[in-house]
Amino acid sequence: MSAMSRTTKIALGAGLGLVVLVVGGLWFGGYFSSEPEEQTIEDAVAAIGGDTGTDEETTTDDASPADAAVEITSLDGVWSVVSDSETFVGYRINEVFTGGRDFEAVGRTPAVTGTFTGAGTVIEAVEIAAELSELASDSSSRDGQVRRVLNTSEFPTGTFVLTAPIDVGSIPAEGETVRVDATGDLTINGVTQTVTFPLDAAIQSGLVIVVGQIEVLLSDFDVETPSAPIVASVEDDARVEVSLIFQQG
Repeated sequence: MSAMSRTTKIALGAGLGLVVLVVGGLWFGGYFSSEPEEQTIEDAVAAIGGDTGTDEETTTDDASPADAAVEITSLDGVWSVVSDSETFVGYRINEVFTGGRDFEAVGRTPAVTGTFTGAGTVIEAVEIAAELSELASDSSSRDGQVRRVLNTSEFPTGTFVLTAPIDVGSIPAEGETVRVDATGDLTINGVTQTVTFPLDAAIQSGLVIVVGQIEVLLSDFDVETPSAPIVASVEDDARVEVSLIFQQG
């Protein structure tokens, strides 16, 4: 083999390796897909079958967990999280690449369980559990890093437990949005911190819909930032997103 042929093959191999590295980094960064937009209470209500800001009755043409629901006049009893396309817990975090470009990574898990207990217009207790080991983004590489830094092999579940009652004041009309603060203990990676979630809530088709997000510092939960060769840095602050659908019983 000539020296030129060997040189050419080495150059081609190095070029191919560089392409793989760049493509892999871009895939990790999600440049090949569109990240989900932030969830809003309007999105969730519309998906269930209604419009916020109106008190018009909705039809029951589309199947839902509350097709035969009656009007909600109080929050009495136990309400459970139901499996629905609008039910998830997730994160948003900024990645900064070596070229200086920022990218917002988004991961979500639909594996959420829990309940709230109400009396009249007061929510007395809330317990929510999310399987963080099932967080998924547009990149399996990122998902592996997230599972590693969240230590999901030891602590697969993140939880939130209410520590102060929430008084909503009055039961909102169908589709009307109310804003409340939920203060409680958030546990991630086996570390518990007291946080206050600002939440938007609405009643639609016999369901209670809750949407909100809060900014947290990963270091507060002993979580190191994920890493990849092409990622210059990942911010320590992240947003935890929740979108939950509750049904009585």
